[in-house]
Amino acid sequence: MKRIHNKLDKLINSLKIKENQKSFLRNNAKGFYNKLKNISQYQKPYWSDIYLSAGSYKYTLVRFWYDGSFDRGIFIKNRFDIDMYFVFKKDTPITQNNLIGSLLFELLYSHLKIYQYYHRMNMKILKNPPYRRSIPIRMDYQGISILFDCIPAIELPNGYLVIPNGKGGIKKVNPKLEEKALSKLNKKQNGNIIKLILLIKYWNFTWGRPFKGYLIERLVESIFDIMEIHTWDRAVKTFFNRAINILDKKKLLYDRVYTQYSILDEYSSKELKVFLEVLREAKIYAQNGKWEVLFDEL
Repeated sequence: MKRIHNKLDKLINSLKIKENQKSFLRNNAKGFYNKLKNISQYQKPYWSDIYLSAGSYKYTLVRFWYDGSFDRGIFIKNRFDIDMYFVFKKDTPITQNNLIGSLLFELLYSHLKIYQYYHRMNMKILKNPPYRRSIPIRMDYQGISILFDCIPAIELPNGYLVIPNGKGGIKKVNPKLEEKALSKLNKKQNGNIIKLILLIKYWNFTWGRPFKGYLIERLVESIFDIMEIHTWDRAVKTFFNRAINILDKKKLLYDRVYTQYSILDEYSSKELKVFLEVLREAKIYAQNGKWEVLFDEL
């Protein structure tokens, strides 16, 4: 078991984004954002659906948020896997009553299509509309790819963001609040929470990304809120066991803003069934010591 723990520990260290990699990501992400902002301010957007028209809505791209997700991103075989929020603001006061998930996606998609027209050599939209939680794209720079899950967001006056909820509607999030809570738990667990999240995200990546990164983070936080992490192999087995229990019994898995709702409510019964099938298969491999099937770098 010590041998497996050491191998997994080595894998985790290889997944952590180094300082030079962070600079590479930040420089390219900032350049990407600045070009989208230029589109937002000076060019006529590409409206492709019925939800928006150039005359009826005026939103401006004001910032992007990535700090926490960049620090927790993973680097696999010359490829980064990162979430990125694109934050828009309306020229006049907005209400949540006239916002729906499709509108938010149309807003971001309209900018991405213009960017793609002028910079198609280094950016590809990986999935056509409709979208549910994010728009997946790939940016290619100097032989290195960045997989961005692009999340459209509207900034509210109180600092919260409105993003798609996965079911056509919207929800409020506060990335800074979520980051603070995760950092607090990670410090309590001597830095092991972030490491375990990296490891599970790597497994998720190599298995075709069936889970959203935020769901993995909340599952790890919930499962290991009190339980201590001693060895990585045992922690992985515990994650599979407890995650199966949470999803199978549809236990409450709170997010950081709507604490009265479970984030599992954002997923369909079909999606939850797929999640459970994947977790149960992974659990069997872990129990039988088939670690190379779960983590192909071992």
